[in-house]
Amino acid sequence: MRLKELIKDIDIPFQIIGDLNLDITGLTKDSRIVKKGFLFFSTGGSISFIKDAFNNGAVGIVSDKKSDYGFLCQILTENPHKLLGKLSARFYGCPSEKLHITGITGTNGKTTSTYLIESILKENGNSPGIIGTITYRYKGNVIKAENTTPGAEDLQKLLMEMHLSGVDHVVMEVSSHGLDQKRVEGIEFDVAIFTNITHDHLDYHKDFVHYKDAKKLLFHYYLKESKKTFKHAILNLDDPHVYEFVPDSLIKTLFYSLNKNADAHIIEYTENLDGLDLYINLNNEKIRIHSRLISYFNAYNVLASCLFGITEKIPVETIKRGIEKLESVPGRMERIKNKKGCYVFVDYAHTPDALSKAIGMLKRVKKGKLIVVFGCGGNRDVSKRPLMGKISTTLADFTIITSDNPRREDPKKIIEDIIGGITGNNYKVIENRRDAIYEGIKMLQKEDCLLIAGKGHEDYQIIGDEVFHFSDKEVVEEILDVDGR
Repeated sequence: MRLKELIKDIDIPFQIIGDLNLDITGLTKDSRIVKKGFLFFSTGGSISFIKDAFNNGAVGIVSDKKSDYGFLCQILTENPHKLLGKLSARFYGCPSEKLHITGITGTNGKTTSTYLIESILKENGNSPGIIGTITYRYKGNVIKAENTTPGAEDLQKLLMEMHLSGVDHVVMEVSSHGLDQKRVEGIEFDVAIFTNITHDHLDYHKDFVHYKDAKKLLFHYYLKESKKTFKHAILNLDDPHVYEFVPDSLIKTLFYSLNKNADAHIIEYTENLDGLDLYINLNNEKIRIHSRLISYFNAYNVLASCLFGITEKIPVETIKRGIEKLESVPGRMERIKNKKGCYVFVDYAHTPDALSKAIGMLKRVKKGKLIVVFGCGGNRDVSKRPLMGKISTTLADFTIITSDNPRREDPKKIIEDIIGGITGNNYKVIENRRDAIYEGIKMLQKEDCLLIAGKGHEDYQIIGDEVFHFSDKEVVEEILDVDGR
């Protein structure tokens, strides 16, 4: 595509230095994949790689500063991230204009909601594409996710490929990082869903206000500015910050709640270790749904998914069947079956709120003891560590504190931070995660519950700069087989 066509009528201020008649063969902010004819975006950390991009064949550069290298064209702008999103969308044919796009943001519940909506859409005969924390998947293709929300150029390319393959609906998790870094710039959203907002990612956002402001962008900027005709916002009425997310009055807004009258709300429910039985008022129609997802918290995700179905005019019976067909979500309160009558769950809970909800649910429905194995990641939010230590030792019968992606931090220091929030003595420290899981399983008696929290679907452990294969689920299955459990 000619550069002059690529930047024509783009509504972001920029200055051009050089030749606009260049043929652009690709665009990226990663100098390692630059080829001849590429347009390179110098965004933050990539500044030091400008020379590499030039040597690899980039003919143009987009930056907030003039470069001394001999690029044939330079585009100067205050916001290269934003321009990357806009130009990526155009380069790949503006695929979001041809697809129905749903964005889901919030601290917890995003992944499960995408799985529920995917199941509803399949039951309705649609062809969905999913972009999220675990995988990007569509039409039989499954791609391991590197980021919850891919970079702008990768995201637009993925949307183009989904469209060309016959996908009609895309449901994507939209992370706070993705919003703050303008990765979804150039995407025309039809629906935006807010699950909740609690303590997370403060290592990046610095404080809760900035974290919340990043999340709000999905509603107050991206959904508002979307060119789509029929736009909807679906919001969790029970979240104390919900009204800060209510978008422009011209956007149809629907609310869901567990304990208040709303467009979708719970009339009655029962929960146990085999799932949820929900009696729901959905748009003034009463339905009963049995979900095999456990934890009352998942009722929120069910309600949000039901409202998505309503916005798409999917029959209520189809919505019900779609939800009931979903058996589980990888690493989201995923039960590992065994022969001894114990309950072992692997869950992604890695924030104080998520851990509290996961342990609280098991405490409500358990018959025996509740044992928790968890740790906290290194080079991440330090302030949540003592909070999670306090939550686990307060709610569970026993806690085993272990390692979880220590990265470049000393695992012992991370564990000390966790212990800093503990006042009792119902815990032990086993730094090696495999050994900690083994100890938790060894402690189990019939009817006891073991929750292994923090990593969920992840199949790696990051120690220093090295990445090792490690899956909580695989370790549990291996140990259960060895012990005959």
